[in-house]
Amino acid sequence: MMLWAKFFRIRQNLVGSLWFFPLLGLVVGGLLALVVREVDAVITLPSAWEFEASAAQELLTIVVEVAGVLAGFVVAVSVVVLELHADSFPRYLRLLYRDRFHLAVVTFILGTVSFAFTLLAFGGSAEIPPLGVAISGLFLIVSFVLFVVFLNHLVHQLRPVAVAADVTKTARKLMAARDQSGGSVVTKEESPPGEPTLVIQAQRSGSVQALNEAALVRWASQHGCQLRSKVAAGDYIIAGQPVMEVFGTRPPGDSTTPIHAMVAMGIERTIERDPAFPVRILVDSAARALSSAINDPTTAVQMLDYLEELLRMIGAQPLGTMRYCDESGQPRLVVPGRTWEDYLTLAVTEIREYGASSVQVMRRLRAMLEDLREVLPADRRPAVEAELDRLDQTLAASFGGKVDHDRAVVSDRQGIGGPGRG
Repeated sequence: MMLWAKFFRIRQNLVGSLWFFPLLGLVVGGLLALVVREVDAVITLPSAWEFEASAAQELLTIVVEVAGVLAGFVVAVSVVVLELHADSFPRYLRLLYRDRFHLAVVTFILGTVSFAFTLLAFGGSAEIPPLGVAISGLFLIVSFVLFVVFLNHLVHQLRPVAVAADVTKTARKLMAARDQSGGSVVTKEESPPGEPTLVIQAQRSGSVQALNEAALVRWASQHGCQLRSKVAAGDYIIAGQPVMEVFGTRPPGDSTTPIHAMVAMGIERTIERDPAFPVRILVDSAARALSSAINDPTTAVQMLDYLEELLRMIGAQPLGTMRYCDESGQPRLVVPGRTWEDYLTLAVTEIREYGASSVQVMRRLRAMLEDLREVLPADRRPAVEAELDRLDQTLAASFGGKVDHDRAVVSDRQGIGGPGRG
């Protein structure tokens, strides 16, 4: 329990690092070479697998050099892509770091370099195992295949729509795996009664990445009290800012130390426990496309396609402040959560503001809102209706008296050019 937040941060750093898996590949490649040397000493290979000592050395040298060049090229291209995404999709970089295929390619190629180099370093002119030479050649062929697939993957990944698809895919997995067992939506009237007996303050500044709800419930149950979190995933808090309020029995001062280990903090938000973050990424991409420097409303329409998918998933889930109970059914923890109105405002407001002069953005935005009104539960519809009213007011201000007003007020899932639209 005490180490949960630390382990969470370590896991986030390792998963998002660009050095851990390549370093692991180097280590595993070297160890595998040593294993192959031992295996080669106890098995008999066909004569066709035998190599002259000089030929074996030359082949391994070629593998090391060629695989090293491939690894250097992959790293160089990756740096260029990171620079491009840093300018166009700055908040997407955290997901780009986690691209498993990219890390797998770099890891395998560096593992090939390490494997062949270890065979050269530990084998004399007559001690290079033929099995190791054959495996090195096979690894080099696989490295070339991975390199070609990597280039194809990279080219497709540069497109804005690919970024949106990747973000949405990750968000879909997040929501499917989101653990809300024991949690239920509460109203403000059901919040802990009375004044808090203790306020726990943050020891350091940073973005809240996750809360360990299960551990917080256990702690509150052990101390016979109820907790109310003052922060939610995605919040940036300052050292000394209230993090948790304790209601009921006041625990001893030193017993509150574990609370800090149940709130994971880092230098930035993470998509794993923050469903609003993928929405933020897509909205930022759309806003950037609508800027005067880029002026690409079609890309904004593509972002709205994926935003609609996210909003459908979010709107079907229980939203709002969550209450968690212990095994006896006693309320122990209240955590603030975003409402449907919060998510909808985040997804729509800036795109409506920056795309107010674009006919196709207004049409696609209307289509999204009308579809959400039709498919989501009845309690979600008032917020959608309110956004449609705001859209009408925006259109009146932007296109009132203009020749394209009649076209801007039409609903079109393709923005402009959809079948059967004006």
